[in-house]
Parts: sequence; structure tokens; C-alpha cells
Amino acid sequence: MRQPITPIIRGRPTSKRRSIHTRGRPRWVFVLLFSAVSCMLWLTSCSFLTVLWALLIGLLVLAGCASFRTPNLKARLNTFREEFQAVWRNYSEL
Repeated sequence: MRQPITPIIRGRPTSKRRSIHTRGRPRWVFVLLFSAVSCMLWLTSCSFLTVLWALLIGLLVLAGCASFRTPNLKARLNTFREEFQAVWRNYSEL
């Protein structure tokens, strides 16, 4: 529920900021209430540990991929082509 719309005078909106109300109360009250309840449920249901494990595994996978990655396919193909051309030149000189 929003506050009633006020008329616009000479094409300018009013500088007063309209707040959004839910069931007659400001929106921040419900955001704060539901955030607190969700944090309490998260901590009491042991999902906290699950999220931490998932975060840890994700970071380990990311670090593993970053440390073991090879050059991309295009770079590998260019390197192979250059090596092949060098070897072919050596054979053609014989």
C-alpha cells in the first residue's frame, strides 16, 4: 500500500519521498523482522555448516582449476602449428 498520490505542480514531482507501507507499517520493519527470523532459522537448522562446507568446496575447486589449467585450445593449436612448420622446414632442408 502506498501513500495517496499527490498532484504534480508545474511538471515537477514533490521532493518528499513516499515510503512503501505493508499492513500500515513501513517496509523496513518487515524487512528487519523477516531477516532476523531467517537468520535464526538458518543458525538453528545447521544449514550454516552446510553453506560453509559448500563455500569451502567451491573455493577449493576454483583454486584447483586456476592452478592446473592449461593454455586455451587456440594457443595450443598455434604452438603445434609452429612446431610442425619448424620440423617440416628441417625435413625439407635435407
